[in-house]
This record gives sequence, structure tokens and C-alpha cells, in this order.
Amino acid sequence: MAIFYENEINDRKEIYDAAKKWKDECLLDDKSLIWDGETVWSDENLQRFKAVFVENPNESGDSFDSKLKKQLENESESVYKLAIEIMFIYYMFPYKGSISYPTKMKKLEMIASWKGIDLDQSLPIFNALKHGLGATGTFYNTSKYFEVSFLFLIVEKLKNQSLATRKEIMNNEKELKRLADDSRRQVGKRVQMLHIFLHLLLPQYFERIASWGHKGRIVKAFSDYISDPSSKDMDEKLYLIRETLQEEYPSEPIDFYETREIAKKWRGDTVQEEVTPAIIEGTGDSMSTVDFEGVGHIQEGLVFEELDLLVEQIKTAIKNGKHIILTGPPGTGKSKLASKICEMYQVDWSMVTAVSNWSTYETIGGYRPDNNGDLYFNPGIFLNCVKEKQSNQPVNKWLIIDEINRADIDKAFGPLFSVLTGDTITLPFESESGSSIVLKPQKEINTVETDDSTYVIPKDWRMIGTMNTVDKASLYEMSYAFMRRFAFIPVGIPKEITVDLIQQYVEAWNMNTYPNVDVLTVIWKLINQYRKIGPAIIKDIAQYTQDNDDFTSALILYVLPQFEGLPPQKIYEFIDRVVEQTDVISDKNYLKDFVADFFDTGGLE
Repeated sequence: MAIFYENEINDRKEIYDAAKKWKDECLLDDKSLIWDGETVWSDENLQRFKAVFVENPNESGDSFDSKLKKQLENESESVYKLAIEIMFIYYMFPYKGSISYPTKMKKLEMIASWKGIDLDQSLPIFNALKHGLGATGTFYNTSKYFEVSFLFLIVEKLKNQSLATRKEIMNNEKELKRLADDSRRQVGKRVQMLHIFLHLLLPQYFERIASWGHKGRIVKAFSDYISDPSSKDMDEKLYLIRETLQEEYPSEPIDFYETREIAKKWRGDTVQEEVTPAIIEGTGDSMSTVDFEGVGHIQEGLVFEELDLLVEQIKTAIKNGKHIILTGPPGTGKSKLASKICEMYQVDWSMVTAVSNWSTYETIGGYRPDNNGDLYFNPGIFLNCVKEKQSNQPVNKWLIIDEINRADIDKAFGPLFSVLTGDTITLPFESESGSSIVLKPQKEINTVETDDSTYVIPKDWRMIGTMNTVDKASLYEMSYAFMRRFAFIPVGIPKEITVDLIQQYVEAWNMNTYPNVDVLTVIWKLINQYRKIGPAIIKDIAQYTQDNDDFTSALILYVLPQFEGLPPQKIYEFIDRVVEQTDVISDKNYLKDFVADFFDTGGLE
């Protein structure tokens, strides 16, 4: 049975007591939840609320509260009281971390004030709003119209039945779930109120979980625990999982959030925030000879269409002495692929991101004052890849330059060009010993000087750059002398985006239990019809929506800014299509308002 606290004195008991009162007094009868003895949940009041709220959605950009105030204008006091009690049910589940108790009470008091209704906040019933049952997240708060509409519609379906049938449905998990699914399809959105309603009415069966994503992740993580493979319903699967888990943990009630071992299995360990330094050091043997023939395969963790072809192009170019530049739309995994290439060749590497003000000082090196004000030669990024600064021992550290075309290539790379073509170059600097700094290619000589002035570029040293194709105009800013030393290898987005492909990605991202693969597939397809983007941005969306289903915010944070340069009408068209083809957008006006502000469209659609 699902965990709840019907007989215990604790914070949750007051919630379940209120839910039982709502069930007995309001759903099986027409009485009030707050105003004892009054008739509030009558057919007449329900029909008025349906007419002014459910069937009269306010499409303006106003807040939910402003819209509700206009919708309720001129209605009777009893309809206002029904609206207050509907919102009371809406606020019962979110725990205080999602919506605080003062906020809940302030919202109810506000509705009451519109009609001059006295709301006695000292009534015991309001204790049910103090603590909550679980998290609901941003989506729940920004999709109030749909959440409340669902709640109304399922109540209406119940109350249209005879009293005997109503009792039977509310005590039968399959019939109640069928009714809930019908109401959700009518609303057309993936409302969390479906799960909340089911749990409030039958907490013995339905889990204390509001999130579609969390339910999906649990089912995925514990799929081996489902004893009946023919079961298709997610809540039925959760029930079967719980029964099996309870056998493993007979001495304690199972809670998918609070039982640590169980929560860890479907949620994983907490991921610490990574801080990326300016230069990322790889691992490998100094100045080791690279085996271009016996190279292995790209290691796990990346997904590419036609990976074998991509790897073959990389191997052939590097074997033939070329440096490479990986090109493609933003977010295709070029930077990660670059590091995986170094791992494939078992070489050490450094990664830097190019900047526009690079000169030979940053790349090759130049004079720098010490603590006494004396000048000494400080090697730059390139030279640090071929010699250890303190010991002067030779190293062979491949260099990855992310977004290489940000730099003024000829200005920043300078003397390196000549060295890469076999020439020895003497720089206008002196080492500490007084000798001129010399750059020379290794050629066929395997012995390397270990003095402080000679820098030998190993013959098997390689540079790997990345470049976004949105910046491809910068290619024309690169000289032919530079470009002919590189092979440009395309790293594109998949030509065909399928659910199976998305599943491969989420597994590569260690998000095996991600529940919204189908939605992510639709959204990526739509995005690419307007602006080609790679899976990195899709990963951002997946990580953001893994716990809260808030695709509205995810599109604002990660997708819409990528549409810079598109006509506003195209961006609005994209939003409309996402709303039409998915049920995860809480309110398209949030998206359109963002577009108007961010792109300064002046409200044009």
C-alpha cells in the first residue's frame, strides 16, 4: 500500500483528515469543506464555475489571480466560496518548500476579499495547508488554469454519477484512474493534479508523488520488480514495485523519497557542481610516442550518428599529419569529442577556449616581470604543451582549442605555422640562461634537448579545434596557410531524431530513468526546423525537466535565446507548434512574453 498517515498524529494526518472530509462532505454530498453546514459543492455552483472559469479561459497576459478576479465578477457568494475551496484543494499537496503556508492563506484570503467574505483563518481545517505532502515545482504554479480545470472536470464527472456509483468509483483504484485519465485527456495537459487527486482520495493505493517524471523514473529504475509484465498502467506498476520492496524491507514503511536506499536507486547520488578551470589537464605519459595504427575506439559517453564514419575520418586525418577542427551546430558534443579523441590515442592534453584578444604572448609566450621587476621569458599555451616548465623535460601534450575561430588566428598563432611545416624559428626572446628561444620540429630525431631555450614540437603532436557552424563566416578570416594545416571534420546533428535515439542519449548522460523521452523527441525535432542545435542543449532541457516537468522554463532558459536572428513570427510559430504537439507547456503566454521582451518584438506575432 502507498505510504500515508491515516492514524498517526503528525503533520500529514491533518491533510488526510481534510481530504477525507472533502470526500465525504463535498464529493459524496454538496456540503462545504470550510463553512460547516453550508451547501457549496452543489450542481448549480459547479455549473456556474464551469461557465465562468473552465469554459471561459482568459487568454490575456494577466496573472492567474487577475484573470480569476475578472472571471468571478458578478457571481454569487456561494460560487466564490466554491472557488476558494477548489483552490484550497489545489494548495493541499504542495509542501512549504514549494508554496509556503502564508502564501497559501494569502491567496485564499484574496479571493474572499473580492466578495467581502469573512475567512476565519483560525479554523482547524486550515492546518491542512501548513506542511504539505510533497514538491510540485514551477510547472504546477505556472499552469494553475489547467490544474484547476482538471480538478473541476473530474469532480464534475464524479458528481454526475449516482451516489452509489460515486462511492464505488472512489473506492476502486482502476475506475478512479480511468476517470482521471479521461479528465486529463479532456484538459490536454500533463497536469500534476491527476496524481494529487488520486492520492488524496485513495492514499492506500496511489503514491504520494505529484511529478509525472518521478513516477516514470521510479518505474524505470525498478522495472525488474514488476511481477506482472502485462501491466501497462504506471500507477499499477508503482503498486507492484512497492509490494515487492515491502517484502525486502518488512520492518519499515516504504517511501520512495525518504527510504534512502530506495531513493538513491532511482534518483542517484547528488551530483556536485563542476568548476572548469581555464586549462584542463588530461592524463598520459610525457613525450610518449603515439601509436596511430593501434588506436582504439571512442570511449563510452558520447552518441553520434554514423560514429564509425566520424572516427574513421578523425583517424585518417590525424595519421596523415593533419591537425583537425571539429565543426557543427552548437551543442553537438564537439568539445567532449575532442577530449575523447585524446583518450582514444592515450595522450595527455590541455583544453583552452580561444578569445578575441589572443596574441602570440598568450599562445607562444613573451617577457614577464618577476617579483624583483626583472623580465623573464614566460612560455605560452602552445609551448607549455611540449616542455615541462620547471624541469625542461619534453612532453607531448595535445592541445584542444575550443571555439578556435574566436581568435585572430594569424595574429595569435604566428610563428607556429612555420614550425608545423618543418622550419626552425628563433624568437626575439632569451631564456634565463641568455640563449635565444628556439622552436623546432622534431622531424625524425628522437633525442630532444633539455635546455631552457629549445622547444621541440613532437612530430606526433596534434592540435584539435572546435568551431560552431553558426560562426562559419569566420572561416574566411583564417588564412589559407592556417587552413591547409587542418582537416575540417563535420560533427552534425542526427538526420533522424527518434525516441530510440533520445533514449541512447539519456543513457549516455547517466539519466537512464528520465521519463520524458517522447516529449524531448518532439521538441528537438521542432527546434531543428527553425535552428539547428545539438544534443548538449537537449541535455540541458532533460536535466532541468527530470524532476519538475517544467518545459516552459526550460525553453526560456535554453532554447528561445538560440533563435536570435529569426523573424519574430517564426519564433511565435514555434511556440504554437510546441503547444499543439505536446501537453507539457503550462502557458504559452509566458513563452511569448519572453520573446517579446528578449527580442524586443513589440508584441508582433
